[in-house]
Amino acid sequence: MIASDSVPFLLHIAVASLLTLRILYRKLPVNTALAWIVLLIAMPIAGPVLYLLFGDHSLGQRRLKLGQRIRSYYQTAYSVARRDMGGAQQIQAPFGALAESLARDSGFPILARNRQKIMTDAGEILTSMGLDIDRARTECCLEFYIIDPNGRVEAVLNAVLRAAARGVACKILADDYGAKAFFRSNWPQRLRAEGVVVVRSLPVSLLKSVSKRSDLRNHRKLLICDRSVAYTGSFNLIDPHVFKIASQVGEWIDVMMRIEGEMVDALACVFNSDYLLEGPQADAGEAALYGPPLEPCKDPLPPEAVLMQLLPSGPEMAASTIYEFIVAAIFNARRRVRIVTPYFIPDQAVALALRSAAKRGVDVQLIVPIRLDTWIGQYASQSSYAELLAAGVVIYRFAGGLLHTKAVLIDEDISLFGTVNMDLRSFYLNLELSLILYGSQMNSELGAVLDTYVSRSTVVTQDAWSARGRIARLLENLLRLASPLL
Repeated sequence: MIASDSVPFLLHIAVASLLTLRILYRKLPVNTALAWIVLLIAMPIAGPVLYLLFGDHSLGQRRLKLGQRIRSYYQTAYSVARRDMGGAQQIQAPFGALAESLARDSGFPILARNRQKIMTDAGEILTSMGLDIDRARTECCLEFYIIDPNGRVEAVLNAVLRAAARGVACKILADDYGAKAFFRSNWPQRLRAEGVVVVRSLPVSLLKSVSKRSDLRNHRKLLICDRSVAYTGSFNLIDPHVFKIASQVGEWIDVMMRIEGEMVDALACVFNSDYLLEGPQADAGEAALYGPPLEPCKDPLPPEAVLMQLLPSGPEMAASTIYEFIVAAIFNARRRVRIVTPYFIPDQAVALALRSAAKRGVDVQLIVPIRLDTWIGQYASQSSYAELLAAGVVIYRFAGGLLHTKAVLIDEDISLFGTVNMDLRSFYLNLELSLILYGSQMNSELGAVLDTYVSRSTVVTQDAWSARGRIARLLENLLRLASPLL
């Protein structure tokens, strides 16, 4: 007969064993799987609870399957999937073959008829967005991780009100956690009163945490007007003059890209999928999720040939294509790798790729802010600096504010630009949106932006880094162990 005091122990063993089996069959990265198994064994109650809340990357099989079908529907409706992939033949090996592989996985081929403008000033970005919303004739779609309805952002929201008042179909999809300041304000009520559809993306609640992971976030930043013009990049709908000034990290520094041409339709496919899965019709039957596409855009395509490929990523995608692309790109770099990111918490493969590139003579540069808005991110990011410096990676720490731009530049021809940070959260947990840009023109334009960051940065030397305090070293080592779970 089992003693009563043995029951909790046996129950702990049974629960830990069942969850360990689940982890093994999910085939997670080894370091992540081991971290969860240790946590389950070491923490009898908290471990299983934490795993059930945060251990599963999935948004559910229904969303995974429906999302794929809806994206495919719009890719066909907008003729995105049928666009010529001949552009891949113009790209240096092995990136042409990699582009074709990404197209097969995602349905988004290389699109050539595009015009773009890189924008780095927050005032210019907000003003330009407001003007395009004022010019909208049929539809205006916004999807942002953070909407903070203060300062100059009010002008953009007022432009949405004016658009709705003149009959433009306006939709706003905002992350429930990131845009909590927006949802707590009176702006959703004002917008809905004018007919704007306002949707909470990935809503957070205690009840929902029982059935799905509660910290999966919609990290995308996107504005589309009439399928004629689109904006995407790292810029949330905020005014850096007033946003998070209490954190004392300075103004947020971002880059946004204004796009006209074929890429706008590709971005519309992503927005439509996200909106239909979470909007008012989300609980209806599957047939209700396939609406007729918008009227074809009457604006002529631009004559420019800027090769772009859209790469959405996140737990609603079948594979972690963004992670695979970044690792493959760094390993295949021959002359230069430049990375700018606020949150740099690489796993073993990314760190190995960077060290390997530096050791074989590639000029590897990492540009990060000197201070972050979270101490956890700060010390977790710093935990890999020593090994990178020893391998020859050059680390710049930007001192002009919270550098929030995300970009990866490979040699002179390949650029990755968008919402993805260099951490496991962006690779696996967040809904992200990236553009892969092929050609020296885009690489040079983004490189010029990175040069301005370098001019306002200090170089981290091995000697100076070795002299940091013991407490900092301890925090870095502790948070390094937790990095697979962050």
